[in-house]
Amino acid sequence: MPITSYAHLPRGHRPEAFCPVCLERVFLHLGTRMRHHYAHRPEAECAAARGEGALHLSAKIHIAERLADGGKGLTLRPVCARVPEDRSTDRCPPAPLDRWEVEWDEVRMESTFPSLRADVMLLRDGVEVGAIEIYAHHTVDAEKAEKYRRLGLPWIEVPARGVISEAGIGRTADKPLAVLQDSRHPEPWRCGRHEALYVGMLEHERSGVHRMAGRVVHIYRSDGGRSKGETRVRATAVYMMERREGGELAEAWLERDDTEGRIGFPMRTRDRDDARRALHAQFAGWVRWMRENQGATVDSPMRWAPPRTLEGWKKSTSFPQRLRWDPHQGSFAAVPNLPASSWPRVPRSDPYVADPVLGLDGCTWTQLHPGKPPVMHAVAGAVWGTLRVQAGRTGAGEETAYLSACVHDGERWRTCDGAPYVATLAPDPAQDWVQLLQEWVRRLAELEPPAVQDGQAAVDVLGALRSGC
Repeated sequence: MPITSYAHLPRGHRPEAFCPVCLERVFLHLGTRMRHHYAHRPEAECAAARGEGALHLSAKIHIAERLADGGKGLTLRPVCARVPEDRSTDRCPPAPLDRWEVEWDEVRMESTFPSLRADVMLLRDGVEVGAIEIYAHHTVDAEKAEKYRRLGLPWIEVPARGVISEAGIGRTADKPLAVLQDSRHPEPWRCGRHEALYVGMLEHERSGVHRMAGRVVHIYRSDGGRSKGETRVRATAVYMMERREGGELAEAWLERDDTEGRIGFPMRTRDRDDARRALHAQFAGWVRWMRENQGATVDSPMRWAPPRTLEGWKKSTSFPQRLRWDPHQGSFAAVPNLPASSWPRVPRSDPYVADPVLGLDGCTWTQLHPGKPPVMHAVAGAVWGTLRVQAGRTGAGEETAYLSACVHDGERWRTCDGAPYVATLAPDPAQDWVQLLQEWVRRLAELEPPAVQDGQAAVDVLGALRSGC
C-alpha cells in the first residue's frame, strides 16, 4: 500500500512503519510542502538513512577498488590521536608500521547488518572477516564500536584525506593505510609528546580543580557611575568548583567568573550531591546578602547547568537583561512583557543536578525591538517557537508571519529543518498570533524530538492549525 494512502489519518492513528534495510522504526512524513516519504531517526546507522559527501564517497570507492582483487594482510600506519588541549600545528613523528593479518577474497561497499552499516567490508568465502570505516566528518563512536564487538568483527577507521589527496588523487597501493582507530588496540596511538600531555591530562582529571556546574548572574547597582543617577549592570557567571584528590571529591566552593573570587566558605566532603546542595544554599545566601547589605539586585532565572553549556555565554543572546533603571521610581523595573518568562531552559526534576541551560514550563513572552515588529516567543517542554509578524498587510487584508522552532537535545537548542515557516492570518489583532504560536508549540512538544527536528512535523501542525483541525 503506498504511503500516500495514510495521509488522511490524523497523527497518532497512523500505522507504525519499519525500514526493510535496518528493521528500525521510521516516521511517516505526509505534509503538504514535500513529497510524502519515510524518515529515520537522526542517529540511525542505516544505508538508506542519509546521503554522504563527495570526499567520503570517493575514499570509499578508491579503497574498495584497491582491495577488490583480494589479499593477505594490510600494512597500517597509526595516526597520532593528539589531545584536545593541544592547539599546536606541529607535525607528529611517523608511527611505526603495523600489520593487520586479515585474508579476504571479496570486497563489498555499504555492507549492512541490522542497525549497522560498514563503509567497506572484507569477506572470505562469503563470511565477513573485517570492516573499514571512512572518517570524513563523523568518527566511529562507542555505540558503533560496541556493535562491532558483539559481532566479533575486527575493524579499522581510516581518514578520507589519508586515502584521497588534496588534489583528489587516490593513494597508491604501495603506501600503508593511515589509521585513526583499530579495534585490536583499544587505546589509540600517540607520539611521545602527546602521550606525555595525555598522561598529564588524566592526572589533572583525577587530582585537579574543575567546574561542576554554573549559572549566569546579572548584578544591578545604582551606585556604580560618576553620579548617583547612573547605573551599572554587571553580567558574570558563578560556578560550583571542586578539587579532586585521587579521582575523589576533596573540596568544593563557589567562585565568580569576573573576579575569580570565592563566595562563602569552601567545604570538605566526598559526596557531590551534598556539596551541590550546600553550595546552592550558599548561593541563595549570597543573593540575599547582596540585596540587604550592598543594595544590589541579583537576577539569575535559571538552574545550575553543565559548564560546557555556558561556553560563549557572554556573546549569547539567551540571557537578556530583564531589568531597566527607572529614574522616576529610583530603582530597577522590569522590561515590559519580558520578566514574566525567565531565561528559557528545559526543566529537570532535581534542581541540584547540573542540567542544561534553557527551558521552563510553558511560557510565552514578547521581545520588543524599537522601530521593528515584535518577536513572540513560546516554550513548551523541549520545544521553543518564535514568531515574527511582517510589517504591513497583503491585498486581502491578511498579515504574514514567519515561524521558527528549536528542539533541545539535552545540551543546546537545535533549529528545526526547513525554518522559517510562513503563515498568514486575517485580519484580527496580534493576540490571535499569540494563540497560534502557543498552540503550535504545544502540539510540537507532544511529538518525539526527532520528528520535530525534521521540520516536516512543524509544517504539518501549522497547516492543521490554519485549517482549523
